Amino acid sequence: MSVTEKLNGYGPLNGVKVVELCEWVAAPATVRVLSEMGAEIIKVEPLHGDAQRTQGPGFGCEQTDREDPTIDLNNTNKNWLSLNLKTEEGSKVMHQLLATADVFVNNLRDKALVKLGLDYATLKEKYPTLIWAQMRGYGEFGPERDTPGFDAVCWAARGGVANVFREDGQSPAIPPQAFGDYNAASILSGGILAALFNRTRTGKGEKVTCNLYGAAIWGGNIGVMATQFGAPYPKSRKHVPNPFNNTYRTKDEKWMLICMPQYDKYYNMMMEITGNEEHKDQPDTCNLPALKKSEKQPEVISWLEAAFATKTFEEWDEILREHEVPHQKCFRYTDIIKDEEAYANDSLRWVEYEEFGKKAIPMSPLRFDDYGDPPIILSKPVGYHTAEFLKDLGYSDEEIAAMEEKDAIKCWHGDEVPDVIFKSERQLAGEAPCNW
Repeated sequence: MSVTEKLNGYGPLNGVKVVELCEWVAAPATVRVLSEMGAEIIKVEPLHGDAQRTQGPGFGCEQTDREDPTIDLNNTNKNWLSLNLKTEEGSKVMHQLLATADVFVNNLRDKALVKLGLDYATLKEKYPTLIWAQMRGYGEFGPERDTPGFDAVCWAARGGVANVFREDGQSPAIPPQAFGDYNAASILSGGILAALFNRTRTGKGEKVTCNLYGAAIWGGNIGVMATQFGAPYPKSRKHVPNPFNNTYRTKDEKWMLICMPQYDKYYNMMMEITGNEEHKDQPDTCNLPALKKSEKQPEVISWLEAAFATKTFEEWDEILREHEVPHQKCFRYTDIIKDEEAYANDSLRWVEYEEFGKKAIPMSPLRFDDYGDPPIILSKPVGYHTAEFLKDLGYSDEEIAAMEEKDAIKCWHGDEVPDVIFKSERQLAGEAPCNW
């Protein structure tokens, strides 16, 4: 039984069929977002599988022939086909899938798509209602349009992230791998939804693209503009323009971040609760224009540093909450994995591996009230559903065997991998419905 049947009509995209020709992270994660809205996903891999299948050990994750926590991050709720698109037989199956698809998502480079006959111009003629979506490293036009790209180079390096998130004077930061991929995936999934909606009005398909470099520039919006007005990044926490938007260390060596954009409005209050009453209404520091002119940001920061160093984070947490000062302890991922807030809102969900035990998997954050928390079925081995889907397309067992013998397809011949549906914490507690 296909994954789609197991989901029992879940989600606002129920009935929408997506064919995916993607590997690595950003594009498959785009499709994962659509899967958590209920779309039927047919993931087409080459015979050797999605290249992301090789990456687990590099992230510190173990894997087996049946289980791969790394590839699960981008590939929940999918049906798994393995086709050699360079063969006539594999290409024919691909077009049979596309003929009934609503969306085709890919992240191949343009030359490869043209060679395979899967470029937008070709498919637009054959399937005029198809939404054709592509994740790219760089844009469609500039000098880097044909350059391969990963989020590390397109998003973190060229997009400025590695060089502006660091403390000024320190070496470039190393963002968690694929951080930019997931941001770009959210953008592309939104574009696909817009194209699907527009098709209900026009009856026509559309080409939708997103690129990692552009996603980084979009995310860096304020920094890009501030730089043009003489406030460049990276910044030192000793010289930030607004001392109330800064990090401070508490008595128990915890770092916390305060975000009070309205410096002028809350200046006196902050001076009072930090024991700096003598500086209330001080003309050269009490509003941002005066502070910019006096260049006394380091001085104000030093007042706050001294104050925050006198109490533990828990003590400051109580005080700042009482005065509704937006703040948080600076978490590490070890903190997030233990955070009740993440599970209560289904931002993290527990899944169970045969080999690795209980692990928390991040969830896409969008929810629909009529459907509730989405079901989650983990990934499958290469070619797990190939034979099933080919039979549905009318191929006989003999034809499937012959195609596999010619390396046109790959089928899974191992033991069954159960379709375990993992629920959210609130669903398990009976506090939220399971509409599937």
